[in-house]
Amino acid sequence: MTKTTNHFEAWNPYFTQYRSYLLAFCYRMTGSLSESEDLVQDTFIACSATDPATVQNQKAWLTKIASNKALDHLKQAYKKRETYKGPWLPDAIPDSLQIWDNLNDVELPDKNLVLSESLTTSFLLLIERLTPEERAVYLLSEIFDYSYKEIAAYLEKNEEACRKIAQRARESITQQRPRFSPGDSHAEKLVAQFFAVARRGDKHGLMQFLAEGSEFWSDGGGKVTAAPHVINNRFKIATFFWSISLSKVFHSDEYKTEFSQINSRPGFIISKKLPTGLWEFETIFTFEVKDNQIARIFVQRNPDKLKSLLT
Repeated sequence: MTKTTNHFEAWNPYFTQYRSYLLAFCYRMTGSLSESEDLVQDTFIACSATDPATVQNQKAWLTKIASNKALDHLKQAYKKRETYKGPWLPDAIPDSLQIWDNLNDVELPDKNLVLSESLTTSFLLLIERLTPEERAVYLLSEIFDYSYKEIAAYLEKNEEACRKIAQRARESITQQRPRFSPGDSHAEKLVAQFFAVARRGDKHGLMQFLAEGSEFWSDGGGKVTAAPHVINNRFKIATFFWSISLSKVFHSDEYKTEFSQINSRPGFIISKKLPTGLWEFETIFTFEVKDNQIARIFVQRNPDKLKSLLT
């Protein structure tokens, strides 16, 4: 039996160079940071069987492997999503963690906007409605700028078939994509004002910030308290934030609160102090603004998803 040569060390420089890019792609595919990290690790393990010196384009090779591993993973993940307790939300990732570094190009502001938009919670929920293949083709073509010829080679499909898949995905996204304001300083100021009113316990004041038909999504994963379904009632949403004013969150040194960009949108983080004196994320809020009012609020409370941000 011939022993397979392991080229893992030879791939290390490429691991360092492309890890952030692969994480960014896999996260958009799965909506999960921990799953993305596993997929990236599996990609490099798979690559270790091949000498990188024999590969013409190492990034393309890594993309091909990661794409197919992500597709296989998604086909299994759908079964778990069907039995998920309550609304499922993608991981809420503070921009300050700089997980997606080295991706933006200041010389291409329009492309930076596309990359930023494709990290928003609304976009990630939208592409959840696509089939795994539609998602892969759409992301590779529209977000990461690969040609259909390249995508066809990665997915081992006909080039024309990839074009048709991309067209279906674009039509689906165009028809259903909501329009929100960018995560600019005005939106951040609006969210800060909203929480200032919440601290005062002004329920009526809170309602003035909320758009008609505003949505409240809460993901507890069946492990902590969370709304069992999406709420579309301004009074109920305002009541939730009013109740925070009565809790320990704003009145105890066991908790700390901070504003942060989350998934390229304004957000608010509640952390709780552990007996060790360290802090852990307890709740992460993400806000999407439309016409100077809060249109969507996403609340990530699933402890498994929050802990993955600290590993």
